[in-house]
Amino acid sequence: MKERQAEKTDSTSQTNKNTKAETYFKEQVKNPGLFFCLNRSDEWNESEAFIRKVLQDYPLLKVLVYYTDGKMESKPVATHLLVTDKKDFNLFGKEKPILKRWLDEQSFDLLIVFAKKENNRCKKLTASINARLKAGRSVDTEPSEDIILGKPGETISYDAFYSELKKYFMLLNIKLLP
Repeated sequence: MKERQAEKTDSTSQTNKNTKAETYFKEQVKNPGLFFCLNRSDEWNESEAFIRKVLQDYPLLKVLVYYTDGKMESKPVATHLLVTDKKDFNLFGKEKPILKRWLDEQSFDLLIVFAKKENNRCKKLTASINARLKAGRSVDTEPSEDIILGKPGETISYDAFYSELKKYFMLLNIKLLP
């Protein structure tokens, strides 16, 4: 009986911490952006499900997806989404006009970067996106993000990363608003 009550208390305490972290995160982050560096087209379904979840909290969310493995066969289209691949760069590696315009027009409080392995073009795009703070997973030796969660090579779901990031925001008392 006492064990069950202790478990219930722990569960309630964890729920309260998550709720506080969620509230704090929403108070601080008004304009987030997501950047996905996908290596294979089969990674899109998991990414899309996560994007839909974040869109519920942030209807004006903007998302950039870069597909590293050649050309993505059928690019998803939505007002909040720009999907790019290597054909969106010229012979010298410069962004073509549509991508360049998107990069110039966007400015975020927080950019959340999802890349599973090191890629120079993904690093360049991350550096090109205007954001007050950038957060991502640890994937390379010279990160371009301000906040890194996890260990190199560690697999973590988008939801778990997002949840941990919210907790760190509150724990570190990160304030993005003036």
